[in-house]
Amino acid sequence: MRPQVLGLPRLAAIPLLWATTCHGGSTYGIGDIQWSPCTGDPDAVPGAECGFAIVPLDYFNAGAGVARIALGRYNATSSTRKGSVFVNPGGPGAPGVALATESGPFFQQLIGEEYDIIGFDPRGIGQTQPATQCYPSPAARLAFIANTVLDRGYDVAPDLNDPFNRYHLIQTQRDADGLYKSQFEICGQTMGEGLRYMGTSTVVRDIDFITTLLDGKDALINFYGLSYGSAIGQYLVNMFPERVGHVVIDGVLDAVSWATVPSYKWERTFLVYTDDVYKLFMSECAKAGPSQCALAKAVNDTGEDILARVEDFVNNLYYEPLPVPSATAPGILTNGRARGIPSHSSVYRQYLRLSASVYILNALISPTSWPDAAHDIAQALSGNGTAMLNADNEGLQETKDLERSAVSCNDARPFAPPTPQQVIDEQLYDQAHVSRFSLATVTSEPDAGCQFWPVTSLERFQGPWNRTLKNPMLIISNTLDPATPLTSGQRAQERQGNHSARLLIQDGPGHTSLALPSLCKSKAVRAYFVNDTLPAVGTICPVDASPFPNATANTQAMSQADQELLQGLVRLTDAIFG
Repeated sequence: MRPQVLGLPRLAAIPLLWATTCHGGSTYGIGDIQWSPCTGDPDAVPGAECGFAIVPLDYFNAGAGVARIALGRYNATSSTRKGSVFVNPGGPGAPGVALATESGPFFQQLIGEEYDIIGFDPRGIGQTQPATQCYPSPAARLAFIANTVLDRGYDVAPDLNDPFNRYHLIQTQRDADGLYKSQFEICGQTMGEGLRYMGTSTVVRDIDFITTLLDGKDALINFYGLSYGSAIGQYLVNMFPERVGHVVIDGVLDAVSWATVPSYKWERTFLVYTDDVYKLFMSECAKAGPSQCALAKAVNDTGEDILARVEDFVNNLYYEPLPVPSATAPGILTNGRARGIPSHSSVYRQYLRLSASVYILNALISPTSWPDAAHDIAQALSGNGTAMLNADNEGLQETKDLERSAVSCNDARPFAPPTPQQVIDEQLYDQAHVSRFSLATVTSEPDAGCQFWPVTSLERFQGPWNRTLKNPMLIISNTLDPATPLTSGQRAQERQGNHSARLLIQDGPGHTSLALPSLCKSKAVRAYFVNDTLPAVGTICPVDASPFPNATANTQAMSQADQELLQGLVRLTDAIFG
């Protein structure tokens, strides 16, 4: 069955030279790929290479022009090379070149030294051209969203049944809809039809095309996708099932919901474990005690005690925002900002900052940030919100453009525009029955407003999602992932079937299995890539670290090889979550 797409019939064959692009005085044609030292990246590891590939802008129209996909490579260090593995950090909106140029050695420890690690900036993101540039500068985008709901988030009353709360949120949603409509009209005026080429389906075709350039026309595609990268993986295996080599999706986004369900309905199924992770944060803080966790007041504090104090503080901000005169940009700490200001997470900040609203929520994503987040929150509880608001200001300064919307809205199936009342009633249900972070997610994960997207996507894959694969894929989910729950990994495995997919569960908190290191998980991943070995059905792997230093794993009983692997995993976690 052919994928359902929007656009022209696919060309039977694509000539390698039907368009050219100029770069640095040189002319390149489709199919050209260039590598050079990463002179512009001070954090690049020795031996890393930076480059680009010239690919068709439109795989359905030979005359449309070209795209230049930014690439990073860390070459195989074994004499027995097995090919390339594309890695993607998620988002959408996060560039991926640095995963190879800065973290390539650590990924090789996980995947195997026989593989080249290939990082890439997907369509419209990072250094890839054409770029998504709806605004003339990041400062212009910053000015557009500053102090709006897209910056401050939604202020939610402690009493969800308060009629004024619903009225206030509906008014806020009206503002949000106006902002979405306006920003997408700006985008349409600036970029026009150029916005059509940024969707996930086209990214998958780029991976297919570049694999041929790197490894040959008969080479299988190898891929490791985190978070939204798991959606790329699900598109990939179902668009090109006969070309699947080794594909891992980790921290699984439900690709079917992503492609077919309006974003304001996602929280009901995406946030099912978010509050459980929040409670675990507080209980782990209590176990660590005052010497390790600033939110613990006494050695006999319970997680419930700490949670109650934090929630009282956040809820009171609804009625009395906290003045913060000493922040880098002085202002007020509001209820919406406290739920959702950016925390300590390097790679994930790169796309979470696009909305500038993710604090407590982002801390849940990265358990290694819990000690720092606890310190910042404790300061706010004592009356000093500087650290928390500075995180918001830092996020605003890092604001780029509408890269994320260019992907999520091109992927989204058209839907009837919901009224503000419909959106808020759905969110109030989720706030009451699913997660108190539901409305925080609306602005921290900026996928809303696609009913106003100004173009029709070139291609929008709609299934089928259950193709039989040439080689089975490996699916990894945490038991407590606050953003992409275990249930999404289970659904992906069920759709692909037992012959085409195997689910491995990591028993720990955080977003993706890289949030905390696990030797068991890592050895299973390596065996999959190196020996084609799948973990046994029902495998559950423990984690080998704790968010707080006083509960770290005892490495004395480990072999030297395991200690080195664990150290590499910790460095990979640090590189991704900061």
